[in-house]
Amino acid sequence: MQQHRLLRRLEIVVLIQAGVKPGLAVWFFACSLTMVRRWAGATESSGQLLDAKRSGRPLLFTESVRLRLIAFYCQCPLPGCRVWSVRWAAQYFNEHTEVIGRTISPATVHRVISTHSLRPHRVRYFLHITDPLFFPKMERLLQLYREPPQHLFCFDECSGVQALERIGVEMVTAHGVKIEFEYKRHGTRDFYSILDVNSGKVFGRATENHRQEILVDVFTDHVNLQPKDAVLHYICDNLAGHSTELFCRTVAQLSGVSYPPLLKKAQQRRQWLESPEKRIVIHFTPYHGSWLNQVEIWFGIMAMKCLKGRSFGSAEELGSAMTAFCATWTEHFAHPFRWTYRGEGLAEKVVCRFTEWLLLRHQQLKREFLHKQLLLISNLAADYWPEVPLKRWQDLHEALADAGDYLQQIIDGCSKTKEALAALLDGLSAKISGQCGCVK
Repeated sequence: MQQHRLLRRLEIVVLIQAGVKPGLAVWFFACSLTMVRRWAGATESSGQLLDAKRSGRPLLFTESVRLRLIAFYCQCPLPGCRVWSVRWAAQYFNEHTEVIGRTISPATVHRVISTHSLRPHRVRYFLHITDPLFFPKMERLLQLYREPPQHLFCFDECSGVQALERIGVEMVTAHGVKIEFEYKRHGTRDFYSILDVNSGKVFGRATENHRQEILVDVFTDHVNLQPKDAVLHYICDNLAGHSTELFCRTVAQLSGVSYPPLLKKAQQRRQWLESPEKRIVIHFTPYHGSWLNQVEIWFGIMAMKCLKGRSFGSAEELGSAMTAFCATWTEHFAHPFRWTYRGEGLAEKVVCRFTEWLLLRHQQLKREFLHKQLLLISNLAADYWPEVPLKRWQDLHEALADAGDYLQQIIDGCSKTKEALAALLDGLSAKISGQCGCVK
């Protein structure tokens, strides 16, 4: 019998013996009066609190059968299939009774899987952090949002928006608008948007493509609209077009400074764009951190208010619609977005997820990804140790130590990744020992 049921019965007995009226006990336990009266006269020593033995047919699907069913259902799909359906699984079990030891119906398969809250058929996307410097980069952006300078902008391009012409007549019904499923393609349009963080106004332009020359033209037009002596801050993602030599030379020209001729690598150019020694400062989001760019919020609004369910007879019509919506937003509805995200709990989530991957011995874990994760966790341990509970760090250290053979297969002799793993293990050992010593 489950422990909580026995505990409740004991509590009822104690209250009734203490003189509490049955009606008050009903209110206290949120149960029926019949239950209170049933257990009021029982005592723990008499054994009356335990359920009596009941007659009935023995279990057909024992715990062992259920566990074998779950293990096979979740781990052994048919060749070429990602998951089972309950009907296919039941058919396979009935044809191969050696798997679980007996025949079974689709309803029983569904009941067993549902009892354990397993949903292997469901797929959800997520974006894991891979940038070793994600957290310091994120902190700089969050600081900008908390205390925005006078001229702070977020820019990005919404590329490849399709101009779809719906074939058929749109119907308005009592339950909404019905749109014909069939459509005709008329090409695509890109839309460049530059959001003013302090006012919510958007400077936008529809273009035929997103070549670097187009970006430079849009960016130059926006800069020319700002005060000539103002320091301008722009937030953007790590798209290659945002750090080309042409873009850097344009920023240098608009800032009135000379462009260093030796910046051959993209990382060097990004560092120069981020340097504060010029009028225009570019702030790059971390890799896999484009959601930290507020203009993405506005793109979602445009997709819902302007694009969803509409029919466009040409790419030019699509571009005009997006431009008109941008003007409508800026004139009537523009407002600064209330940014509340502070990054709480994100460091702990990163550590927990990496620990789970190590425990699962996941076959899709590649060396490049592992190397980035080791550097990321090392930086977290060095600079953000208090943001993760000690128990999480201990679990990670134990998982790393136990997964030695598994990690060596992935590392495959790469000296840099091997050194990163050794450094992380040594760092975690020292941190955990030091903190445990302080606690003692």
